[in-house]
Amino acid sequence: MKKLKLTVLTPDKTLISNKEVDFIVIPAWEGEMGILPGHLPYMIQLKEGILKYKAEENEVFMSVFWGFVMIYKDNVTVLTELGEMIQDLNEERARQEYQKAKNAIKMKGADMDLDSAQASLKKAVVRLKLAELKKRSKI
Repeated sequence: MKKLKLTVLTPDKTLISNKEVDFIVIPAWEGEMGILPGHLPYMIQLKEGILKYKAEENEVFMSVFWGFVMIYKDNVTVLTELGEMIQDLNEERARQEYQKAKNAIKMKGADMDLDSAQASLKKAVVRLKLAELKKRSKI
């Protein structure tokens, strides 16, 4: 059976390098998108969300935050501003970030950067979703 090769890169590090996987589901800007072996070459804008892939009968989840996905000859490269593997997630920190972002948006101060606060809130929401998946999969 044909496989995809998945690579996930952030500006700081390589999260996944040439991992053979059966399929990938990404949070594309237009909505969730599945990728199977044999996919046509494609470039996709990535938004914040959960990336899922299946490898060796295991489904693996990770968070990704904005960027691009390139598909070419069964190689899938994810270039993301920030990514976090499910096993590296700190749920308590995610809850604190969520509350901090919510409070910042409520303050509406003159020196507050609303775009930055909303981006922080989106990150926290994705991390909390990942925390729920972590609980269900008991990682």
